[in-house]
Amino acid sequence: MRNNYLKLLVLIVLFASITMPGQADVIAGMRAVLSDTSRIIKATISTKITDTRLNKPAFLKNGVMVNFVPFKPSKEKVFAGSPKSIKQSDNDKVLNNVKVYPNPVADHLNLSYSISKDANVIIKIMDVLGNEVTTLLTERLSAGEQSNSFNIASRLNSGFYFIRVSVSGETVTKRISIL
Repeated sequence: MRNNYLKLLVLIVLFASITMPGQADVIAGMRAVLSDTSRIIKATISTKITDTRLNKPAFLKNGVMVNFVPFKPSKEKVFAGSPKSIKQSDNDKVLNNVKVYPNPVADHLNLSYSISKDANVIIKIMDVLGNEVTTLLTERLSAGEQSNSFNIASRLNSGFYFIRVSVSGETVTKRISIL
């Protein structure tokens, strides 16, 4: 691209010298510009360009590309000694598919969930600081799909709360808004 500009500049100088033979000062000025331009082009070509990217690829001296991947241990490896490190599938879980509706809640709160075996179910409402506000249900229920409806209009002021469903040591927490 710069060579094209350089050629164009040379053509302009030649054309100016042919059409205006008495204008020696103009031609001398064009030659000075031409020499300055060639020095700039040579300087930019000889300047070494360095890669300043954070994750730039590394190359060995023989030209082989080396890609270093940082070590990030998985949670299972970090907490291998704890009993919670065993990853449970949905089939192993006791409490599944917890849904709270409508959200935001005006007066009635509907809660649906499924439990895979007979177990004690505890449903509590907590404030944003984690303090227990009220207990909606403490009961032993049979396995299967469960659906509960609670009247909460007189129990709670408007604001944000958390509903906590606990079944056999498993807990699911959902955020709800009270109007």
